Amino acid sequence: MQNILSNNLKNHNGKKMMESSNKQKEDINYEIIPEGTITSVPGVLCCSCHCGIRKRKDDISVILIPGSTACSGVFTKNTFAAAPVIICREQLASNRNINAIIINSGIANACTGSEGLKNAKKTIEIASVYLNLQKDNILVSSTGRIGRQLPLEKIEKGIACCSKNLSAGNGHNTAKAILTIDRHPKEFALQFLYDNKEIITGGIAKGSVMVEPDMATTLSFIATNISISPGILDGILSECVDDTFNCISTDGCQSTNDMVIVIANGCSGAVLNDKNSPLYGYFKKALHITLENLSRKVVEDGEGATKVIEIEIKKAYDKNEARSVGKKIANSVLFKSAMYGEDINWGRIAAAIGSVDNIDSSNVDIYLSGMLIMEKGMAKDYDEAAASALLKERNIKFIIDLNKGNATTKILTNDISYEYIKINALYKKQK
Repeated sequence: MQNILSNNLKNHNGKKMMESSNKQKEDINYEIIPEGTITSVPGVLCCSCHCGIRKRKDDISVILIPGSTACSGVFTKNTFAAAPVIICREQLASNRNINAIIINSGIANACTGSEGLKNAKKTIEIASVYLNLQKDNILVSSTGRIGRQLPLEKIEKGIACCSKNLSAGNGHNTAKAILTIDRHPKEFALQFLYDNKEIITGGIAKGSVMVEPDMATTLSFIATNISISPGILDGILSECVDDTFNCISTDGCQSTNDMVIVIANGCSGAVLNDKNSPLYGYFKKALHITLENLSRKVVEDGEGATKVIEIEIKKAYDKNEARSVGKKIANSVLFKSAMYGEDINWGRIAAAIGSVDNIDSSNVDIYLSGMLIMEKGMAKDYDEAAASALLKERNIKFIIDLNKGNATTKILTNDISYEYIKINALYKKQK
């Protein structure tokens, strides 16, 4: 992070939520926008409707951001990348001025071969007609069941309907329409003042299952009213995703359709074309906060989850080792089951840590919140009643001290319950 003078995060009423002690001449206050969403960003329009892909719910959405824009995206590394992922990569390789994203839910358009690619391209062609845009200015995204082809007649019907009803008031509806078996929509927006210009970043996301990123995870669409060069936006997005969406896991299963898309429309008048500008650090922090909140909402909405668990790895040799240890714990079914049962069973944590190469077990300490429960790889007497009380909380934190180096990371995960199995066993019956 460069040139952060201070980091004050407030809600819209001015109540301080987070503050850095590093204050200099100027404070940058980041204010959360109440009920903020992607259309909290001026110039962003949305619409969603039911076109018949799903039985009842809205299943197609259009996000429109007119004018000159800069777009950046990160995508799944899964070998079975879905057709929309492949097409979006191709689109962004040749053009960064993106004005629309077409999103359908119910069908993933993954593992659909050449026909799936043709259907994704045809969706763009259809949208270009109804939105009066060039094909190069449109992206597509899909989520839902793998292996099925898109019904293009229904897609066209939905795009035609949405194109006539685009509005800045439809952000919340679109946040709901992109969901599959998620329980809750995921939306966030914040603003800050720089050089008397109000800069806003807002977004929506979906995802609650198949969340083990190695890139982005789920679907997330972000807008901002800053003017920024694509190269700088690429770097900022990559770093922010790496510390947010790449540090969550609900079930250890990677998706075929993952993407995070950011579009900047420049409406604020603030311009970022130089990494040495103070605005670089301010905007990077704003995007990081936005992605951090959206990714946390994904974990909180994990299918059947009753706990949100933060695993902090301290004093690792490097960031890769810290992340490997954190992910081993987060993806341990034994650990997640124990958390659901509110059973501390720290031996399952130790076993997960020990599965990572080059770990000296005699140096490892484990804490539940601030309570030391394993010291130097051995059992430690602790207050079992106090530990039991901590495990009954919705939010739980473990600290793993490897006592090896200086690297630190945090992984966010959840427990696994009977409900997770039920929901995913009945996935085909979603409405």
